[in-house]
Amino acid sequence: MSERANDRMPSLWELAKGPLLVWAIMLVLLAISAGSAYLPLGPFNAALNLLIAAVMVFLLAVFLMNLRLSSTLVRIIAASGLFWLIFMFVLTFTDYLSRTY
Repeated sequence: MSERANDRMPSLWELAKGPLLVWAIMLVLLAISAGSAYLPLGPFNAALNLLIAAVMVFLLAVFLMNLRLSSTLVRIIAASGLFWLIFMFVLTFTDYLSRTY
């Protein structure tokens, strides 16, 4: 008997529970981010929202893009894309902050 005869097809719930859990966590983070806009946190409001955004990006990359199950090469390519995105933002903000109007 081959090994494939013993394999079973996963149910729809087994396939969808991971993405649904990540979606629910992202909705909670969105609610926290929106709720923090109404709290008088001063300069910590921006820091909190950036932290929440970083957690959201991490969840998207690791779970919804399946980077936790991918090969090392795919992880390196994803990290290099993130590096270049950060690099472009730094260049943009440096240009913006260096101008005098």
